[in-house]
Amino acid sequence: MINAVGGGSASIPGKTSSQFLGKDAFLQLLVTELRYQDPLDPLKDRDFIAQMAQFSTLEQIQNLNRVGELQQATSMIGRPIIAEQYTDGGFPEMIYGRVTGVRSFEGQTYLLLDSGREIQSAQVLSVMDDKGIEQYLKAVVGHKAFVRVYNEIGEVVDFKAILVTDYVIKDGQPYVVYMNGAEKEEIPLTDIWGFA
Repeated sequence: MINAVGGGSASIPGKTSSQFLGKDAFLQLLVTELRYQDPLDPLKDRDFIAQMAQFSTLEQIQNLNRVGELQQATSMIGRPIIAEQYTDGGFPEMIYGRVTGVRSFEGQTYLLLDSGREIQSAQVLSVMDDKGIEQYLKAVVGHKAFVRVYNEIGEVVDFKAILVTDYVIKDGQPYVVYMNGAEKEEIPLTDIWGFA
């Protein structure tokens, strides 16, 4: 099993990429400095050149960081992942899926999952192979799981708690098993909200 991936600046807890000084903010500061400089002691050419070099270096580092994030994300294509996303109410939601694609938008890298979901690469907790999925499923046997309940149009309307008694993998898709009365029922891992 391969664990914990996150991209670049997003790996610093509590920070998003918009909270860091980017190239636009850096350029804006430089323009402001030029606009309000002391006319009796203007910015020296060498100071201006040094600041422009810093700006260029910052831009190159950000571009390398973006390329690195995309490379890391594309290496996950075809692999099962488990991610955690927080709802508007602040509750953590487990998301399982196999990565089918990657896209970049407004400086963020997103993973497209076979379950139809899309998540930020920084939300990934685990990247696994098929053996890793089996180990994960073995670990949740005996735990309580919260299962999403959908309405007719596919919206989550409620959750039900089940006790995981076993697991099964069919055609590469993982399921948790629980006893519903005297019958065994299988729930796809994609329908699990989380474990307790």
